[in-house]
Amino acid sequence: MSRLPAVLTRAVLLLVAVLVPVLFPSGMPGRPDLVLLVVAVAALVHGPWTGVLVGLAGGWLVDLVPPGGEPLGAGALSYAFAGMLVGLARTWLPWSPLVPWVAAVGGAAVVQGIRGLVAAAGVGVAHPADLLWSVAATALFALLLLPLLLGVERVLVSRGWA
Repeated sequence: MSRLPAVLTRAVLLLVAVLVPVLFPSGMPGRPDLVLLVVAVAALVHGPWTGVLVGLAGGWLVDLVPPGGEPLGAGALSYAFAGMLVGLARTWLPWSPLVPWVAAVGGAAVVQGIRGLVAAAGVGVAHPADLLWSVAATALFALLLLPLLLGVERVLVSRGWA
């Protein structure tokens, strides 16, 4: 069967995940990283290589959509790395229903940690408190959205589209 529906679904989810944070108040200390949740779900269901590919696509969107990332490509590499790490957690899924949440929060910590390292190197601005708030907000949104996103991905798999 064609994988086009799965690719289109992930593309739409990534685009929505990049654009929705614009709706959050600009004064928020840290915004949830919805792109990471899409990357984490793909990685958890399909493994680390899919996590890398979806992470690259999501990271490029984050880098290109205003305000964009500095330097260009750093977001793509950080999301790809997080996707790989979350995908490696796939082997522990049978152990506990908390594994997807822990893996997603770990991925958020990786992305924000890389963002902090890039800022510490003198490229861009990232305040440690904002990075921590972003991880906390992502953890909260992961509790709500991960089951829904995992359900969508599993429907795609059951229909042979992914």
